[in-house]
Amino acid sequence: MAFKYPQFEPYGDKLIRWMENANEPGCPVSMTTLKSQNLPKSPDWNIEYEREWLSPDRIASIVGLGLRVGELIPNDLYPTESPCLRHSIIKARRNGITALVGTIAPGVLFVYSIRRYHESNDPYISDLAKIAYGTHFSLDSLKYIFMNDVQESATEPFIEEQIYPSRAGIKYPSAESQTWDYPSPEFRAIMGTPIGKVVGYFILGAFGQGVKRVARIVTFQTGLDLHKLEIRFDIEDVRGNLSLGEFDLDIIS
Repeated sequence: MAFKYPQFEPYGDKLIRWMENANEPGCPVSMTTLKSQNLPKSPDWNIEYEREWLSPDRIASIVGLGLRVGELIPNDLYPTESPCLRHSIIKARRNGITALVGTIAPGVLFVYSIRRYHESNDPYISDLAKIAYGTHFSLDSLKYIFMNDVQESATEPFIEEQIYPSRAGIKYPSAESQTWDYPSPEFRAIMGTPIGKVVGYFILGAFGQGVKRVARIVTFQTGLDLHKLEIRFDIEDVRGNLSLGEFDLDIIS
């Protein structure tokens, strides 16, 4: 198979196959049972979370996605406790920092700070994301992962220099969101970037193969002069979108 984006598309294609097919060989990710209380040398880790309401920008980003947005907005007439939480998992030592900071709401995970050195033996960022969301809500309820203010040194320039130019008339940054549908080359390539890999590994580590997959990817820019790249990954059941013929074929095989 010839790939349009050889830098990242081949690995993205593998991730997609691993997510979709329980029998696809070579998957490097096993389901993880890791929880905050059994992180390696847990005293080295600082884990904090507190309730907070979603910011107006984050509320705007989830309108129309089928979430109960009204419950995520403070109501002065009927004060309630926010169902949303800011959750941080940080390990800071002389040999490096491993960290995830995000905000969690029912059905959605916003991740806006991650760090882990390649040589580290610490759990992967995808494992920390699973801990963060799973501490407060059922993993099966998660429908959307937002990677906010993406500055990763390979992902952002790749999207700017190769993905956006693939569409005539679209410049980077753009005031309009861009949807990259499965299984386009652009979709596969974004999945193969370091940021896409985090999401793919999260799904495989949380659910195993053949259970959940990324259905579509949406990129958009926010902030002053649209300088912040945001990426939304939509999660769905693998079985949910299979046609009857595909379902029967899979059973037979």
